[in-house]
Amino acid sequence: MNITKKIVIAGAGAVVLLAGGGVAYASVNAPVAPKVGVEQAIDIAKKQVPGAWVRSVDHDDDGTWDVELIKGGTEHELELDSASGKVLKNRTEKADDDD
Repeated sequence: MNITKKIVIAGAGAVVLLAGGGVAYASVNAPVAPKVGVEQAIDIAKKQVPGAWVRSVDHDDDGTWDVELIKGGTEHELELDSASGKVLKNRTEKADDDD
C-alpha cells in the first residue's frame, strides 16, 4: 500500500512538471508583439519614399515589417526592425504593369 502511494505521487509530480515545462516552453516561444506598430511602420516607410502609396504591409516572424510602396513606375520594398523602426533594407525595382 505504501509503495502504491509513492508511485502515484511520483507519477502526479511528473505530470505537473511536464505540464509546467510545456507552459514555460510556450511562453518562451510565443510571438512577441512588435514595439513599432503598423501605423508607425507605414509612417517610417513613407518618410523614406515621400509621395508613395502603400501597396502592402506584413509583419514577419523574424521581427521585421515588410512594407511595399509604389511611386511612379518604381516599387520600393522596405524591411523595418519592428523593435526599433530602423530601416534594414530598401530595395527598388521597376513596377510591373499589373501593379
